[in-house]
Amino acid sequence: MIVMHMSGAYLPQNFFMKKEVIELDCRNIQGTNCYLDDEAKDELRQRIAPCGAEDVHFLDSGNYHYLSLLWLEKIEKPFSLVLFDHHPDMQPPSFGQITSCGGWVLEALETLPHLQRVYMVGVDEKLFCQLESHPKVQLGLDGIGEDANPVYVSFDKDVLSKEDAVCDWDQGEMTLKGALDILGQIKEKHSFIGMDVCGEDSKWQESVTEEKTIAINETTNGILLEFWENINRIEK
Repeated sequence: MIVMHMSGAYLPQNFFMKKEVIELDCRNIQGTNCYLDDEAKDELRQRIAPCGAEDVHFLDSGNYHYLSLLWLEKIEKPFSLVLFDHHPDMQPPSFGQITSCGGWVLEALETLPHLQRVYMVGVDEKLFCQLESHPKVQLGLDGIGEDANPVYVSFDKDVLSKEDAVCDWDQGEMTLKGALDILGQIKEKHSFIGMDVCGEDSKWQESVTEEKTIAINETTNGILLEFWENINRIEK
């Protein structure tokens, strides 16, 4: 497993302790919060270069969800992306061609030749309907059973209700149990290439409910990690 320290939100959490883990401390890289400039993108690519997409990656806050794009770049065979997120992350760049946490899925579709399809789970339907239709994107999992591609799962905890996650962004109403049921259904039909998780509270140090915030997110992270470990245990 890979733990990426972007804001430091994982530092007080223990879910990855006593695990075989690679920790990447990226807090000293400038130009990473929400938007990723070219210099920072090159530096991040260098830091993750020794690691593969075939792992579980913890990416920090949703402000850094664009890190999924850098992991997806490593996949060298046709695959489908299953996105658990309250937001579609398909906003065109507001200036230049800069990578952002709100537009990385669109950039992936435009730049990754192996990405065949994107299934969006838990995305706000109002936000989805505001998008221009894209032939490779659909809301929900209809037809995924006929899709022969292995999947990479990107899981933003803002898809969950506040009982199961405390995030920087507005959140959905999915329960963690409901999300795990969906992940299990996907696993019945597809092999998983890799998975990433984001959605920490990057302002955890400023929160008046700091201990509660940490405990909620740590518990959910641990359960998602256990799901990934069970997948690998079964496949081995």
